[in-house]
Amino acid sequence: MNKDLADGQVQVAQQGDTDIVVRRSFTHPPARVWRAMTDPAILPRWMATLDAMTGCQIDARPGGSFRYDFAGEGRAFYFSGPVLQADAPRHMAVVEYFNDDPASETHVKTDLAEEGTGTRMTVVMRWPNAAAREAAVASGRTHGLDEVYGRLDAVLTEG
Repeated sequence: MNKDLADGQVQVAQQGDTDIVVRRSFTHPPARVWRAMTDPAILPRWMATLDAMTGCQIDARPGGSFRYDFAGEGRAFYFSGPVLQADAPRHMAVVEYFNDDPASETHVKTDLAEEGTGTRMTVVMRWPNAAAREAAVASGRTHGLDEVYGRLDAVLTEG
């Protein structure tokens, strides 16, 4: 799963027993990337793979929460959880649950750092143990990230 790709493409690496680290650069400033990642009117335009995003709620502040609903190919599911930390436009930490299943608990930290006139995004996904991370990878949790973040880049470019 470890990729070392050119700028503008996703880099994904397993770290330790429980983490997956995702990195990507964008040519847009952190405030613009943050908005696209936290605005429920923009998120559905880019955050989907095989399944369409059918619902999007987010209160991107400490104590807030989020819920992203998806549907496709005869299935429906959602990710939801509390927002633990938010420091716009630089950092957000959430706990993510798949269909409210406590066993799926994933801590996700997203950092947006200035990189010249653009942004370097780093996402760290942490599962409670190695088996949970392995199950998430096997279920396709990291598939399609190039496509998803490519769509985010396209949305940022469109304005």
